[in-house]
Amino acid sequence: LWLHVWFFCFTWLRMVWLTFFCPVAEFPDSSAAGAETADSSRPAQPGDTLDIVCPCYNPNADFISHLACSLAELRGFYPDKRLHLIVANDGSSRNFGKEEHDQLLRTIPDAEIVDIPHGGKGAAIRAGLARSQAPFAIYTDIDMPYAKESMRQVIDRVFDGCDVVIAVRNASYHSKLPPMRKLMSHGSRMLNRFFLNTRYTDTQGGLKGLSPAARNVMLRTRIPDFLFDTEFIMLAERSKGLRIEEVETTLREGVVMSKMSGEVLVRELKNFFRIAFSV
Repeated sequence: LWLHVWFFCFTWLRMVWLTFFCPVAEFPDSSAAGAETADSSRPAQPGDTLDIVCPCYNPNADFISHLACSLAELRGFYPDKRLHLIVANDGSSRNFGKEEHDQLLRTIPDAEIVDIPHGGKGAAIRAGLARSQAPFAIYTDIDMPYAKESMRQVIDRVFDGCDVVIAVRNASYHSKLPPMRKLMSHGSRMLNRFFLNTRYTDTQGGLKGLSPAARNVMLRTRIPDFLFDTEFIMLAERSKGLRIEEVETTLREGVVMSKMSGEVLVRELKNFFRIAFSV
């Protein structure tokens, strides 16, 4: 009982402090700060390359055909650009052996595969981005669950010179989530606002665009699991000169979101408080 009392007292005092002594209007304006560092990003030019980093762990058996189809659709939007795929294999134990490696390279000849020991989604994305040499990059899941128009909006913002583009999930996205993931999503936004004091509360969208400067910030993250996204946004928000924007996104039809166990929830709560204490 006393644990609950102290927790709610602390939360209430935190809310009062944020409301009356640290209003959102006083937060640094990241878009204005972006103008201070002209060399942190630039608009895209014909012939530029965008690296698409996809972490992969025990994917579906038919993931290659779906990935190739989604990539072809995205490339159709940008005939004057080069969209380069980097797949970061996070130590998969099934559906990503030598046969799948060879099939992926036959289907998408210019794809690049990065193999690492299993370390979590955050570790896989960092490994993929470490290979990226392009002036622009995005990362998303191996099944590319977002609608193509949503992905196009994110890529367009990156090409326009934005440093960090955050995919914000709309109501239709949340309606497709299992109850536990829906609870985690809303709980994450509340915790981000109350404890991390950030204006960008929807950090777990799984689709983000990055400039070279933002990529360097991502490579400084250390959380191995899902909350690497939150750690990245906190670091980016506190990095001088980064222009950060949000884009409302939706899932494509037919996507079924996986469930998350209580064990994952406990592990991610630990990671959250690691981030909170570091801030």
